[in-house]
Amino acid sequence: MFIDRSVDIEDEVRLALDDYLTVYCRPLPASYTLPNILVSQVGGSDADKIDTFEVVLDARGETEGSALLTLRNAVGILRKAAEDQTTAIRFVQVVSSGSWGRDPVRPDLAMCSARVRIVAHLENIEL
Repeated sequence: MFIDRSVDIEDEVRLALDDYLTVYCRPLPASYTLPNILVSQVGGSDADKIDTFEVVLDARGETEGSALLTLRNAVGILRKAAEDQTTAIRFVQVVSSGSWGRDPVRPDLAMCSARVRIVAHLENIEL
């Protein structure tokens, strides 16, 4: 039997970013390299054969500048992946970006976040 199902959007984002940035999917490991991006799916919806995902990108770095640069690069890479259609990602829209903060676990680190809306087609698989 063939079915259409949603892609693992966290993994798709990781794959799109992995050649250029240090990227993790939730949960963040106890030991990690800086700067990095943590990818978390936080919601979404579907219509026909298209899913729209809400994803939060948390960038961590030694400084606010490093964290923000990593975040900006991640968004740019995702937009390019959507343009080139090299992954399941077809469209990327920033909903909110650049919110500053401190890592709740490591207050010595800078962290900034963006919420992005990502559109991806369903995948068709055989069970």
